[in-house]
Amino acid sequence: MKVFVLEIGRPIKQDVYSQVGSIDDCISIPRAVSELEIPKIAAEAYRRVMKLARGGEEVAIVLSGPLALSFQLGQALGMSHAKITVYQFSGGRYVRVPPLTRQHLFSALGEGEDGGAGV
Repeated sequence: MKVFVLEIGRPIKQDVYSQVGSIDDCISIPRAVSELEIPKIAAEAYRRVMKLARGGEEVAIVLSGPLALSFQLGQALGMSHAKITVYQFSGGRYVRVPPLTRQHLFSALGEGEDGGAGV
């Protein structure tokens, strides 16, 4: 598994390294970013994650930054078929988040996986 870190405004790279392991790529911007910068940063993060995912490699993403940036990066990655794992800072450490599945989506809509009324 490859590891990609995106740190905006505060450093997390050292904590990620000590808890998750080696880091294959990182975007680090040690300041707050403007709304105009968010799409550009999301696009660059997308490019780098996709480069790491070449050949079917799973990529773990650890992100600290604006919610809008997380959302836009998620939108872009959702259109790809890359194997993505997300880590969340919880209880003082980084924890792997279970993947969002079709079952989660259909359950939220009150539908079965076939689009019917059952779960």
